[in-house]
Amino acid sequence: MITTILFLFVLSVLVFVHELGHFLASKLFKIRVDEFAIGFPPKIFSWKKGETTYALNALPLGGYVKIHGENPEDATDPTDKRNFQNVSWWKQVVVLAAGVTFNIIFAWLLLSLSLMVGTTKASLEGIDPAYVSGPQKVLIQAVTPDSPAAKADIQPGDVVLSVNGKEVTTSVQVQTLVKESKKKVLVETERKDATSSHEVIFANESLMGVTLAEVATIKMPFFPALKHGAAGTWYLTSELTNGVLGFFGKLFVGHASWEEVSGPVGIAKHVGSAGREGFASLIFISVLISISLAIMNILPFPALDGGRIVISVIEGIMRKRLNPTFVNVLNTIGFGLLLLLMLVVTIKDIF
Repeated sequence: MITTILFLFVLSVLVFVHELGHFLASKLFKIRVDEFAIGFPPKIFSWKKGETTYALNALPLGGYVKIHGENPEDATDPTDKRNFQNVSWWKQVVVLAAGVTFNIIFAWLLLSLSLMVGTTKASLEGIDPAYVSGPQKVLIQAVTPDSPAAKADIQPGDVVLSVNGKEVTTSVQVQTLVKESKKKVLVETERKDATSSHEVIFANESLMGVTLAEVATIKMPFFPALKHGAAGTWYLTSELTNGVLGFFGKLFVGHASWEEVSGPVGIAKHVGSAGREGFASLIFISVLISISLAIMNILPFPALDGGRIVISVIEGIMRKRLNPTFVNVLNTIGFGLLLLLMLVVTIKDIF
């Protein structure tokens, strides 16, 4: 139940931020906005200010903004300067891209907030020691399958407290103590505030089969947090973009693995786990989802913001509108394919 509530809350906030971008960009260019709603009908209550109706709906699955002339067939009056279809193509592009832009900005602000509040960082390179708070620890980042560490039930996310009874705070200390051991080593770890001991037995050489990293709590003032938050957002956006493009590239040639993607069920599970691990983890998973939402929406695919941007650019180059029926059919097909993809991923998550 808590997982579901957390997931719906995070989703609603991120979709609200996305739609707020479209809303504010439309207002900037004086395009008429008929409705701005949180959630989906049935309606709980609404109020009207000026020409726009603001609504809070019962189904907490995001939200939407109704822009006058958003659908191609709505441009019935070419003299209506407040119709989305009748404004300059570049203004259309700005309005369509504003949602994605707001998701990236929101991710940057969330990441910066986590640095101001204090968050655990796995790489201390480039971090001023003055911003390092609390003791440094050694984190197990990855465990090789069927390795001595895996057989001893050491898992990614475990923190190494000691090796053969000697306290460790760096990866070098762990590696040195492991190499000094001939056939086995006793490793004490911490996992979710619980400590446990693992007897790691080596096969041929003193290798546990783990990837280590020093971690510490980082806490920064306002401006350094904004700077490092921007760098972190850029890095995560680049990595996630490469992952998404790589997946669709492999999907196109039939080599994609569905284990690489998650739908609503999988995302809800991650949000629930992050919520149980604490505020910092929930913030970070929200950053990842916000960036992922932006990347998916900017893809040049029909029905997505990116696909509609392509249409606007083509119309700007041709200096005339494409046939509204053709555009609607294209968007309908694209939406259908997106629903099919979502269905397949959701079924995979469930089973």
